[in-house]
Amino acid sequence: MPVHTRKNERMPASCAWRTLGVRVLVAAGALFTGGAMRAQFPPLAPTSDTTIVVSGPLHYSSIVVPVGVTVRFVLPATFPPPFFPAVISCDGDAIVHGTFSISGNIIVGFGLPAGRVTTGQGLSGISCGSGPFGFLLPPQGGRHAGTYGSALPFSLAGGSPGGDLVNYSDTSCTLFARRDTGGEGGGTLVLLAGGRIEVDGTVTADGYGGAAGGSGGSILLRGAAGVSVLPTGFVTSRGWPTQYPPGSWSPQVAYGAPGYVRLDAWGSPPSIQGTVDPPPTALELPHLRTQISPRIGMSWQCEVFAPENAAVFVAVSGTQGTGTPTPFGPLGIDGPSATILAYAAITPPGHDPFVSVSTPVPNVPALVGLTFWVQALAAPPALPARLSNTISVVVQ
Repeated sequence: MPVHTRKNERMPASCAWRTLGVRVLVAAGALFTGGAMRAQFPPLAPTSDTTIVVSGPLHYSSIVVPVGVTVRFVLPATFPPPFFPAVISCDGDAIVHGTFSISGNIIVGFGLPAGRVTTGQGLSGISCGSGPFGFLLPPQGGRHAGTYGSALPFSLAGGSPGGDLVNYSDTSCTLFARRDTGGEGGGTLVLLAGGRIEVDGTVTADGYGGAAGGSGGSILLRGAAGVSVLPTGFVTSRGWPTQYPPGSWSPQVAYGAPGYVRLDAWGSPPSIQGTVDPPPTALELPHLRTQISPRIGMSWQCEVFAPENAAVFVAVSGTQGTGTPTPFGPLGIDGPSATILAYAAITPPGHDPFVSVSTPVPNVPALVGLTFWVQALAAPPALPARLSNTISVVVQ
């Protein structure tokens, strides 16, 4: 949806946030009251290993995975395999003492991990004969983070398989012997909890070994009441290293690339005491970011990440704030120089909602080199309004 902007309107920042915050809360109340009653979803509380076939979004009232229990999310057993990431909504808390798995560690009967793709499949290799006159062009591992997909915004594309190895029994590469398949990549897991997410077990999207290692998948954990990876917890999306052939005359290691992990919590940073590998993108929501510097004579854009259906507005000041407390958190912009850029833009539905705010920068050379501070306020329908982080930008 378009973002409405107003230029040249100034008011003290604390008053701006209070006044507009009330407007947003009233608007949100009008939008989200009087609707249909929420459906009652079942809890996910397995007492033994469980495999869930994913053919669309999943919804539970609460989640508790006990110690010693593994829950796997796999694709339907069709060919070609469909693309269904494991996108899970949980109304309350999601507690993982055991294992949540979308890893590529394929065991017969469990199927391919939900969310896996072949986009970045490693190139195949070739092996001809053996010994000092043999030839080996090793296959490549699956590719993911840094090649395709992103943690912010969060892409649903998971990991990819490693390349196959085509074997010939002779050194001239004419007598086909066999094809060794590449390891499977990890999948995609998105867990959106209305309560807290707590992991003292394992959440894994690791790749699997084979002729070449599969790449790690992708994991997004978002808790409205916080996200905690406790000291005994593991959240991993690692590529798999494969040595082929083991102990051979020409050992090679074909690594699957790592995936990505993102941890979001509303109004406070995620708590990471255990192991998260690769290092995560950890956000305190709402989160404000920009990827470009403002330039005179051009439009400048920033993004605000917040839960779906949140009302969002953005303000900018020419002086940094002092962290003055407000009902919505510390103020990072300054009152006398505050200008409101966007009013009540609504984040769209989806697993990773955000709004883009675009504002024109006057074509005034005197602005070049000046620093401005920007902050957002977001008010989801079922959560308290909160101020975002503050970013500084220098006009180019």
